[in-house]
Amino acid sequence: MIVSSLETSSPKLESKGEEKKKKIPPIIVYAALAVGLFGISILSLKFGSIQLSIGEILKVLVLGQDSLSELEVPHSILVWNLRMPRLVLSMLVGASLASAGVCIQGLFRNPLVEPGFIGVSPGAALAASTWIVFSEKILTFFPAELRGKESFLLQLCAFAGALSVSFFLHVVSKREGGGFSLVLVLAGIAVNATVVSLLGFLSYLADDTQLRNLTFWSLGSMAVASWHKIYLLGLVLLIVVLFFPVLARGLDALALGEAEAFHIGFKVRRIRNLTIVLASLLVGVSISICGNIAFVGLIVPHILRMVLGPGHRTLLPASLFGGALLLAIADLTARTIAFPSELPIGIIAAGIGGPFFLFLILQAKRREGEFR
Repeated sequence: MIVSSLETSSPKLESKGEEKKKKIPPIIVYAALAVGLFGISILSLKFGSIQLSIGEILKVLVLGQDSLSELEVPHSILVWNLRMPRLVLSMLVGASLASAGVCIQGLFRNPLVEPGFIGVSPGAALAASTWIVFSEKILTFFPAELRGKESFLLQLCAFAGALSVSFFLHVVSKREGGGFSLVLVLAGIAVNATVVSLLGFLSYLADDTQLRNLTFWSLGSMAVASWHKIYLLGLVLLIVVLFFPVLARGLDALALGEAEAFHIGFKVRRIRNLTIVLASLLVGVSISICGNIAFVGLIVPHILRMVLGPGHRTLLPASLFGGALLLAIADLTARTIAFPSELPIGIIAAGIGGPFFLFLILQAKRREGEFR
């Protein structure tokens, strides 16, 4: 029954319903998200093992270390070397996953899809985990120059894993008429089940160090934040953002149906391929840096779609800010709720996303009249 409710969700019908709910101007939504990001940024820099005052934070941000007293230098190191990289990375990862979620939902024309649900995120995590376990053996077959670039190769593997699953699901969807069909749902379940099985096998083969790393991939964490990783993900996200105008027009056209989009002049195959590559790039690089974090690509686009409507011209940029805000909140919660211990951020995201996804399913069934 759940599959049926997902399968029969029509983007055209939902678009009409969502248009009626579109009451808040985009500028107000953007402003609210910006205020939220500013507020969570202050809180993230303030709270932790050492609590800083607002004045101390502003002083550290404005003045260089040479202008600070000896007692204030540790505060500067704490902010710039630990808390700020973690805050910025969580925002970038959240923005990337939310943007990928919008792209996947637009491609499959169903608002209940997200990269993790259909296997794209697990595919990236599996590829990255495979590299963790077998990298030492694999690198023996390559030139010595590559042995200092394990981080780049890890990200490349994660991207390849996400891209492979995306194209596989795209082929399945195309054979079933391009919609979110029963076969596509079952394929996503099969991919997730296969990934769980293979991750278990990798855990069996891994040594103690590799096993700890695999646990990191399965739960996700921002503890590995560094400015180098921020620059890499920031560059990837910037490249994708430059394609937002093209993606917005293409995904809006696909919402009408592939035949209709083709007849009004859009190159459907090019739109599909571009969407798959960009979404896979965002998911692959994000997971290669911080591990598997689920449901961000579902929650943020769906909430913003209810507020702004289905148009991707406003939905894509809003998802950037919304995803950044959600994951920054999740990271702050993860490192403060069980202080002095730290919860994996994936647990927080799944704890929020699981009940929310169930709520969406029940809401979809009510729209079909199944609970009358």
